[in-house]
Amino acid sequence: MGPVVVTGGFGRVGRLVRPALLEEYRLRIVDRVTGAAAPGEEVVAGDLAEPGLAEEALAGAAAVVHLAADPRTDARWEEVYRANVALTRRVLDAAATRAVPRVVLASSVHVMGEYNRPEHRPVDPGWEPRPCCSYGLSKLVVESLGRLHAERTGASVVCLRLGATGYPLSERRYLGVWLSDRDVGALMLAALRAGPGWSAHFGMSANTRRHWDISSAMKLGYEPRDDSEPYAAAAGPPTVPICRMFVGEDAP
Repeated sequence: MGPVVVTGGFGRVGRLVRPALLEEYRLRIVDRVTGAAAPGEEVVAGDLAEPGLAEEALAGAAAVVHLAADPRTDARWEEVYRANVALTRRVLDAAATRAVPRVVLASSVHVMGEYNRPEHRPVDPGWEPRPCCSYGLSKLVVESLGRLHAERTGASVVCLRLGATGYPLSERRYLGVWLSDRDVGALMLAALRAGPGWSAHFGMSANTRRHWDISSAMKLGYEPRDDSEPYAAAAGPPTVPICRMFVGEDAP
């Protein structure tokens, strides 16, 4: 079986998921930033926006986990379009050319950020998306590109609406959306086992304060093990504005 390609593999989320993925797969890391490869990993250094690089990186791949993105919630639309939408389209086109059967796309809870209000809880991932910022909108387009790819090619495409991943739990507003280092690896492994077709799921840990429905992710085989509650006593108030996802007492 060919390797699993991880784009942005030396980034914040990539560093967290690689150890879990290495337990079951060989990995091919694609990133503009180079880093040390672990046993079982190979590295393709370069920008996926360069013509031909995505096709080269996905040659012979068993799956692709697409993490490369601009995660800034305050970025302008032109910036997130280029880094998130256009780049994902390039990766998916290469996946179609190389007949890669499985795709996991890193989406974001910001796709549904406008539901982060008491009157909407718990939030169902099947509801109509309501992005809270340009970043969330770009990830919604990414999800739509993934759906089109699944329908055109018959591939398995799983979109993971990740919560707060790889950040310290220093503020109370993140307690409900936290995804632990251990759980994000388990979530990625579950997504890679999904059958053909498109689906989108929230990605959070088993947080006591979670108000995002992760039951669909659990049907993939995801079993979260961590809870943010032990960090609650030390978590403080919000410090800086984020976007419309956090309003009221969750905004400074």
